Amino acid sequence: MTKPNPVGVPESGASAPAPAAEQTAVHFGLSHALVIICFVVTAAVLSKLGMPVNTVLALLAGAGAIGVAVVLAIIVPSRNGGRLARALRAYLTAGN
Repeated sequence: MTKPNPVGVPESGASAPAPAAEQTAVHFGLSHALVIICFVVTAAVLSKLGMPVNTVLALLAGAGAIGVAVVLAIIVPSRNGGRLARALRAYLTAGN
């Protein structure tokens, strides 16, 4: 009796081609939630202490932009940013 052919297995018995690159999905986790909570709490505390809302938003936007720039410098491979990315990875993994 012949078994049905599973999906993705060639009929000839040759091995299936390897996937180009495995992509891992990034799911929303606790660390993402904590960053958002910290931004909201910081905004609330600074506005309660008397800082104008426009200044609070500018401060948090600047801090967020710096965070995004650092993450992109580490993650995105580029010819000019290679040294910076290696230096940041070394600093962050050294336990400082």
